[in-house]
Order: sequence, then structure tokens, then C-alpha cells
Amino acid sequence: MKRVALALALLASACGEERSSAPQPAPERDPEDVARRDVHEAFVAARSAFHHASDGGGRAWLELAEGDDGSVVAGTSRSWKLVYEAGPLGIAEGGALYFQVSPFFEWSTPQVERESASGFTGVTTSAQGVRLEPRTLDQQLLGIPIAGRALAPGERIDLVYGAGSAGARSDPYAEEASRFWFAVDGDGDGTRKLLADSPGVDVKPSAPAMLVATLTSTAKTGESVRLCVAVLDARANAVADCETELELLDVPAGLELPKRITLRSADRGRVTVEGRVTADGVHRIGVRALVGERTLETRSNPLHASGGPRIWWGDLHGHSSLSDGSGTPEAWFDYARHVAALDLAALTDHDHWGLLFLDEHPELWQRLVGAARAADEPGRFLALPGYEWTSWIVGHRHVLHFGDEAPLLSSMDERYDTQEELREALRPLRSLSIPHHPAGGPMATDWRTAPDAQVEPVVEICSAHGSSEALDSPRVLHSPRPKHFARDALLRGYKLGFIGSGDGHDGHAGLAWKGPHYPTGGLVAVLSEELTRDAVLDAFQRRRVYATSGPRILLRFALGRARMGETLAAADAQADTPLFLQVIAASPLETIEVIAGDEIVALPCRNELEYSASASLGPLSPGEFVYVRVIQLDGGMAWSSPIFVE
Repeated sequence: MKRVALALALLASACGEERSSAPQPAPERDPEDVARRDVHEAFVAARSAFHHASDGGGRAWLELAEGDDGSVVAGTSRSWKLVYEAGPLGIAEGGALYFQVSPFFEWSTPQVERESASGFTGVTTSAQGVRLEPRTLDQQLLGIPIAGRALAPGERIDLVYGAGSAGARSDPYAEEASRFWFAVDGDGDGTRKLLADSPGVDVKPSAPAMLVATLTSTAKTGESVRLCVAVLDARANAVADCETELELLDVPAGLELPKRITLRSADRGRVTVEGRVTADGVHRIGVRALVGERTLETRSNPLHASGGPRIWWGDLHGHSSLSDGSGTPEAWFDYARHVAALDLAALTDHDHWGLLFLDEHPELWQRLVGAARAADEPGRFLALPGYEWTSWIVGHRHVLHFGDEAPLLSSMDERYDTQEELREALRPLRSLSIPHHPAGGPMATDWRTAPDAQVEPVVEICSAHGSSEALDSPRVLHSPRPKHFARDALLRGYKLGFIGSGDGHDGHAGLAWKGPHYPTGGLVAVLSEELTRDAVLDAFQRRRVYATSGPRILLRFALGRARMGETLAAADAQADTPLFLQVIAASPLETIEVIAGDEIVALPCRNELEYSASASLGPLSPGEFVYVRVIQLDGGMAWSSPIFVE
């Protein structure tokens, strides 16, 4: 979630603010209170704003030369001619037309001041007597007030976005139908409304720059496994137009895979092949390809063939163009399954954030649910309907539906606007509520109300925003609030498992960490024998999950008789308690740390790819917890869910 102030600028005209003549003393604020009431109140006011019948009237379209589809390569510049035609009620003198490119990413801001600068926009009309007074109002937002006389029905305004020598720079994230938004304040009262259908263009990936090779992470000898290889550009956009031969390097004797794989144009830049495990052990492979004039090479994640529990990988938090992300829901799930090779995924657009709100446009919510249902394939890929409950009072949570019912319970609905009300409504639905970026960044979590073990058993501690595990964690998220980290919640006595997920806004489900635009990413590892809704929900509720910042680091951890996420009876922790730890890293390790309460013990593992240890911890008391933090030399991280003593 980016640029809160900018999103509020969209609402400012609808939200008048009363001011007293004398300054008022600021009320004392509870340091645990995380509420951003100014944001919340702006949205409340906007919901009740009056819209004149002429607001949002008219239509707009792209005017393109023959053979030009309007598309652009991600991160490059060009120009577009757009035409707006006034609707049946026109636009009154004093009213305005607004032109906006996506306010959440890196399109050039439309501007009329500097012809040689990027985003210069020509604005003209043939309507005699109408005077246009365009000016940039905020990042990505151009206002065009109407003066002289009203713009009559059917009269037009022409815009050339990128009219100067520098053109207009496109978003760096590839997507279909990136919108050029138009809004109209038809009567001049300062309240505007989006057109029903603003035009859009396709943003295409740039040149191939990297390979991603993903192996099944766990298997038993004799079982089949999958290798997925995808071609990406430098921003981790999937490159669809690519033909090459993929050469598999260093295939171990215990893993049967073809030596070469042909990538055809019909494969759309990605291919999945079946192989078989013939021996226990840790297996890794390399992949190399000549793409154009570049040789691309990568290493896969580790595959551990053993009798241990299976690990499934998921990204359960992301955004599309239906709120404040890029790309369609359908493309998001396609990337999740066929490019990032995830096992489970949930697209969680905001209930009330973006340019169109899910809670005000039920057809958008139904599209999200439909996209998840269409992508789901039992036993092979688990796609869950979900959304982000975007409370600016107590913190953001993403809601995941595991049952047949998938309602949108909005944070703006007074029936569900507290975490207690949300949990109570979710309880009969077989759904989860997961706090995320709890330490701050866009919005911290209010921990004064204890989470519910059935509905809220885990917390997301790492995403594209950074780490919310603890203040001593590497890559802490921006604008952190002390005492709101996940470890702080554990110190309150809350029993929470740890997960990661992307919270990516670039359409790159599962691979947000691969591009240069985010400091980290996030994945959840689910320990379960089956990839079914029932089994995965059970694993979450038993906290049989762990978190990574993106890399597929394999992690096993036990304390006495308890495995990660479980509880250990205090009677079994009175003497030295045996500890078992195994880490199979995706790249060389920097450190492994055992964290018991507020004590941290580092283990010697630098430059190792695999590490296992059996040790012991001194007596543990009821209420204590222990977990493991793993850090690779390349910055990749993983955290076990805690084991709790009671």
C-alpha cells in the first residue's frame, strides 16, 4: 500500500473539514493506539458524499493510428491520444474533468508546465467559448477545470499524454489493460466520480534477464516431482514470447530429469516437467539457456528426499488492479501457479482502498472469487478466495475463505468494523483472519485484544514491506512502531504461528522478492501431508507453518516432544530440554539464531548450505516460547513458528 496521502487526495473534494476558530489541545493518546483516524474519517465522509447526476458522465477512449494497439514495453516511454466526450448532462462551468494514471506505481505524472519533461500532456478542445485550465493536482493526477461556459453534451476534450519530446513513462510492471482513469465533477461542487469505463493499454515485459527454476521441495524416494522453469525480465515480469533450449546442469544421480527441455513459443516463457526421485538426500540442479544473445543461468531451490513431513509453498497476500496493484486477478493466479510454481495462493485485494472499492462494487468481489475458483485444482494447486480487511483503526488483516461461503465483510461496515466482530462472523465460515505488517509500515496492529486461536492462529511477519518479527530483525519494515512487532505479541502471552506472504502489488505472486522494487518478499511454508482445504486449514490452526522472505529455505525444528507451532508441557521442560534443528538453505547461510523470549543464541553455520544440530536448552517456564531465525548471506530469511511452554 503506497501513497496514502495521494489516495486521500482523490477524496479531498468530497470531504469538507470543519475547523474551530481557536486551537484545541491535542488529546492524550494511548501509546498502544495505532489508529489513523484521519484516513478512516476521510473514507467515512466520502461514503456519504452527494453526487450530482452529471458526475461521472460521458465516455473516453484511446485514439490510435492504424496498426497501433496502444501497448508499451514496461518502463519505457511513448505518447497516447485520448478523447473525452461529455455525457447527456455535460460539464457545468466551474466543473472539471480529471485524468489520472495509476496512482500506486511509476507512471509519469501528467503535467502541463514543462514540455520537455516526461508526462507533458497537451489538452485542447474544439468547443468554441470553452476555456480549459489544466493543472497538476498531485502525483499522477491532472485536473482540467471548465471555464468560459459549460461543456455541452457531445463536445470533446482531446488529451495527448506524453506530447513532449520525453513522452510519458509507463509502469515497470507488465499487465493487461492498465487503466487511464477519467473522472468528472459535472456540477462544480468539488465532488467527482469515475467514468464507468475508462480506457486501458497493455504493458508488455521487457527483454529476458533471468531464469527461475523451482523444484518440488519435499518428496519420498520413488515419487514423482516437478521442475518449473520460467523466463523473466529484470523486473520479474514473465516473458511470454521466448523460444530456447533449457540445459539442466549438475543433475544428481538420485534425481531423474531430462537433460534438455525445449521451450516453445506456445509455452509462454514457462515450462513444467515431471521427474522422479530415486535416492534420499538433498538435490539441487542448475539451468542454463541462450536467450537471444544472452546466456541466462540459475540454480534451483533444494529438494529434500526423506521421510519427513511434506512442505507446500504459498503466497496468501497480494493485490491486483482491482484495488491498488497491477494486473488482472486471472493473470495473478496464472503467475502464482505457472511462473512461481506455488502450491497455494490467495489474492487479497482491499475491501475499501484503490480507485474502485470492492465493498461498493460487488461485481468486482465476485470476479475475485470467480478467479480463485477457476484457478483451483484439487490436489495440485489450492486457490483460496480472500481479501484485505483494511481497518485504519486496529490494523489490516487478510481474510482467507476455506469453505464454500466467501462473503466480503467490509471494515467499513459497522457490523464488522472491529476485530472481535470480524472474528465472530468468520467463525462459522471456516475462514482465517491474518494480521500483517503488524509493526507498522502502512499500518500497525493493535495488540490490545488477544487473537482467537481458531480464526487468528498466525501472524504474517514478512512481506514486501519488510520484517515485522522483531526490532532486531534484519530488513525491518519502514516506519516501525516499537512494542507492535510479532515478538511483542508473543511476550504478551499470545500463541501465534509465523507466516510470510508477498503483499506484492506488481502481479508477481510468490516472486515479489525477485525484482528490484521491494526489499523483501514473503512465502508461507505449510507442513501437511495433503494439499487440501481441510488439511491446510488444520495446519494453520495448529500453527504447523513457517515463514520465509521469499527463498524456499527448508526448516525443521523440535523442542522435546513438541514440533514447531506446538506446545510443550512445563513438566517436560524443567531440566535440559533437547532441541533438534535442521536447515537446508537456498543459498549459503550467514547465521542461525535460536530465540527464547528476549534471549538470542547464534549458531556457527556461516557459508554452509545445510546445517543440523542437536542441543539442549536450560529449564523453561510456563509462558515462555522458543523459535528459530535463519539468515542467508544474500539476505534471505526464514523463521520457524514458535514452540510454546505451558
